Amino acid sequence: MQFAPQLYSAALRMTRKPADAEDLVQETFLKAYRAYHTFTAGTNLKAWLYRILTNAYINRYRKQMRRPTETDLGDAEDLYLYRRIGDSGQVTRSAEEQVLEQFVDADVKAAVESLPEHFRLPVLLADVEGF
Repeated sequence: MQFAPQLYSAALRMTRKPADAEDLVQETFLKAYRAYHTFTAGTNLKAWLYRILTNAYINRYRKQMRRPTETDLGDAEDLYLYRRIGDSGQVTRSAEEQVLEQFVDADVKAAVESLPEHFRLPVLLADVEGF
């Protein structure tokens, strides 16, 4: 395992994720062990291992590009709701817009709307919604 740290460093540069780099190095050593009979004695072992590492990374990358992208359930739910709204032809107002419409005084409404986002939400929740 004399080349393991160097292979890990190269794998980390390729994958940018420590767990993926560890998997890639492990796969490299497994492939090298299985194909050791093809290694020519007296040649550069380090270069041979780096070539296996690079090819393994390329194969993983290509496989990943062929696989459809995965999304979490929350994103799928949002897409479903978005499509439902589009199907019904109704565009609903946001909760913030509905709350702002409750203000009778235009000056108060304008003042709340002019607040930065990180101040506006607490004001609406505390003073308007009663949280």
